[in-house]
Amino acid sequence: MHKNTKRFLTGILILSFVSLFAGFAIGGDVTIVGTVNDDNQIVDDDGTVYDVADNEKGEELMEHAGKKIQVKGTVMEGDDGKLITITSYTVMDE
Repeated sequence: MHKNTKRFLTGILILSFVSLFAGFAIGGDVTIVGTVNDDNQIVDDDGTVYDVADNEKGEELMEHAGKKIQVKGTVMEGDDGKLITITSYTVMDE
């Protein structure tokens, strides 16, 4: 039993280090105001670029390319940049 516990804890430790050094950070819900571009991205007012995840709301949002929007969703950050999974959005008046 002691040997299995040691293996289990070693596995958990390895997974923790892999997750830590993989460069991923998971954030909570965020609200972003920015502009939708033709590259399936949102560029916020500070110039930060968010790739839009491929889900139903993300696909709907792409119909508003060139428009200013407010989106709510979850951001995941990795080595390739920021990815937002959109849960809701509003097209803003300009």
